[in-house]
Amino acid sequence: MSDDELLDLLHRERPQDLGAVAERTAVDAGEVRAALERLASQGHLSLQDEVILLNPPVQAAAIAIDRLLQAERAEAEARSERLAQIVDGVARRSASWNFGEALVQERLTLQRAEGPHAAEDLWFAVQASRVGPGGRVRAVLTDLDRYRQSSPERTRAFATVMSGYASVQAIIPAMILDERLAAMVRTFRESAVEFRMLPDPPSWFWVDDADITGLPVSWPDTAPQSVVAVSSPVIAGLAKEYFAELWRQAQPVEADPIGYGGLLHRMRRGMTLDAASRSLGITPRTGRRRIAAAMERYGVATLFALGAAWAQDGSPGADAE
Repeated sequence: MSDDELLDLLHRERPQDLGAVAERTAVDAGEVRAALERLASQGHLSLQDEVILLNPPVQAAAIAIDRLLQAERAEAEARSERLAQIVDGVARRSASWNFGEALVQERLTLQRAEGPHAAEDLWFAVQASRVGPGGRVRAVLTDLDRYRQSSPERTRAFATVMSGYASVQAIIPAMILDERLAAMVRTFRESAVEFRMLPDPPSWFWVDDADITGLPVSWPDTAPQSVVAVSSPVIAGLAKEYFAELWRQAQPVEADPIGYGGLLHRMRRGMTLDAASRSLGITPRTGRRRIAAAMERYGVATLFALGAAWAQDGSPGADAE
């Protein structure tokens, strides 16, 4: 018996349940159940605990039409989503395609360096031959440990290269400079390098006036061991704008890079932290953050211990007013 024939029988004779249908049709109960469930899925009836609840033909048609429309809407939404994915994929892959095209047509020059001194090696390999006398270089140096470990000879050689430029701006992390780093800064300053400090610089990179940009292979990376130099006016333009924004946020290199010296100086003279903060034109909340940062840098847990460590360090920033 087909489903249509079964539905006609249900409409004519109105059997109450599955058992009555099986008895009337002499069809196995399992087959009857399967047929009734198919009819229920089409909206012709409901099957509740083997009890059959028929829907009038008009209602069944309305249910079928509604389900068809829902299916069409779902299919249209799925098509729209697939189309959006295709368009998004094209947009994302176009950048890679253009990059590859530039490589093929030799519009981009790439040079790569690997290893613990990759950043300096790339600089020596690229800068000396690329930027003529009087050029300008902007750099973000995020891993000062590698410079601390460099030999004095390597530092002097690096400074000699810097001395050939009209302007060199370098951003380094805001930190208390130990004797080795302070000596390095002095050496570079003699070569007209201008330093500024920035808390947690985002990544190592540099860019010069010849539109060459040095970048970590994986951005961001503060201690890169795999770096690349790219010759591209577009990339260089973005790097220059980004550096300019970081430079505006950075502060000149000082013995007191995070600004706690002025606070401790006033507190030593009897001011409260809030009063000292206001006298420096900062909010008490900013003052508390600076003191907390100083505690972290000196490795102490109390204001008394901080004052002692600061005094032992030479009271950097004590003369700031």
